[in-house]
Amino acid sequence: MHCWMIYEDTDYNANQDFVSLVTEEGLKRGFYVSVVLSSQLHAGIHGHPYTFLHKNPDLVISRQRNHFISRRFEKMGIPVFNNANVCEICNDKRRTYQFLYGLPMLKSDYMLSSDALTPPDKSAYPLVVKPACGHGGDRVSLVRDEGQWRIAIEKILPQPAIQQQIASHSGCDLRVYVVFGKIVGSVMRKAQDGFMCNYKRGGRVSLHNLSTREYSLANDVINRFLAADAPLSFAGIDFLYHQGGPVVSEVEDVVGSRMLYQVSDINIAALFWDGILHTLEREPITQN
Repeated sequence: MHCWMIYEDTDYNANQDFVSLVTEEGLKRGFYVSVVLSSQLHAGIHGHPYTFLHKNPDLVISRQRNHFISRRFEKMGIPVFNNANVCEICNDKRRTYQFLYGLPMLKSDYMLSSDALTPPDKSAYPLVVKPACGHGGDRVSLVRDEGQWRIAIEKILPQPAIQQQIASHSGCDLRVYVVFGKIVGSVMRKAQDGFMCNYKRGGRVSLHNLSTREYSLANDVINRFLAADAPLSFAGIDFLYHQGGPVVSEVEDVVGSRMLYQVSDINIAALFWDGILHTLEREPITQN
């Protein structure tokens, strides 16, 4: 069977090791994996309302962030992991926060472009400003006054931004890895300098055993997605720590796993493929 692994152009070169792992594990299970860049896809109406101008794959592993692409494949009867609902919810932090409302999270304000000229009150600082649809720490800024706030906003405009209270215990966060609804490992990230913990930006990482509270909150997130027909096939739930406990920071649809391989022998690519096969056995492929 033929699997497409779809990447955004800017992400592909930085993820060659993961591509190799997924390709290797797929071949062991009878799947030939081809990498397709999102820029290579051309959709239209050509005898069928959901046609892509390529020979269709049997399934898609989506490592891109455009839910329109994922939903297009699903309309054609092609299974997509993660599915389009996950892609749509996770790749806009505003949607994520609204979707997970009621779970512990930091106080956040959504700032549309028209709001950018209205800085927060002096009592609100310090704040974290970040793009609503960013990832990997891109254009995330800690601001302590109006001048820094305006500089941070200008880096993001015209894209929508979020401003968020800073966690009381900043400089560390937790990534919980989820494969087909099951927690398979977690990694604590700590900043070497400042508040940015991202592994690619120099954060130190260590394998972490979840506390009862962390485990319960992670499962609350997993179950919220499952109930919305958005099962987390391969995702990361990120926690920050505020006033003595974990709070949800975001849910990563296109989650990186290099730091998990760095600190453990968990073969998450193999677990992912096992979950795919189990899902396909329950829901046979029926292409339209």
